[in-house]
Amino acid sequence: MEFPKQWQQQMSKGEWIAACLRLNMMNGEYEEQEVITENQIAKQFNVSRSPVRDAFKILSQDRLIQLERMGAEVLPFNETKQQEMTDIRLMIESFAFTKVIQRDDLSTIVHAMYQALEMMKVSVKFRDPVSFTEHDIQFHELMVNACEHSYLTHLWMQMKPLMTCQVYISMSRRMSENVEDFNRVITNHQKFVEAVEQRDRRLMYEAFRLNFSDLNNDIGAFWSDQM
Repeated sequence: MEFPKQWQQQMSKGEWIAACLRLNMMNGEYEEQEVITENQIAKQFNVSRSPVRDAFKILSQDRLIQLERMGAEVLPFNETKQQEMTDIRLMIESFAFTKVIQRDDLSTIVHAMYQALEMMKVSVKFRDPVSFTEHDIQFHELMVNACEHSYLTHLWMQMKPLMTCQVYISMSRRMSENVEDFNRVITNHQKFVEAVEQRDRRLMYEAFRLNFSDLNNDIGAFWSDQM
């Protein structure tokens, strides 16, 4: 799977190599425990070993590889890992929601979320998974940024490259195999905006359930103390 060219802007060589490898690893294009070497990747990307070492450090922090001497071993990115990522998203976004609904300028945030949602609709119309992914991540990030919690935002930004790849892989498959399902996806995101607009915790729980229940069957655990 090719990493979108428009996402490469302002990336260093190491970040670009890491981004390409991350996408392929998360898409199952590398075998679990497969060994990759600095020389192998340097030749593949036509670069020196220095940016490859930088890329390996990034992927190690992503828990996608385990560093070895002069190379790395590919770690599994399986159903458990995907559910763990969903756990983190739920923790971040559910906490962000509880902070955001306390703000006085909620209408500004809601307006921005509606704008992102409209761009998601346009992306579906033109069957553009790259654009859809960008606006989907932006949609959810609006709520995270609006809660003005520096450490929460830091955690989100650490997870963002992984989340972006996960969404891009999923949306690319969906657009090629079942584009009609995006009607459901858009409707579910509409519930997110309505929950924020109405400061409605039960509606937000329903939005999370609809969006993440296929990846995480314990969504209620994040909301049991808030309902």
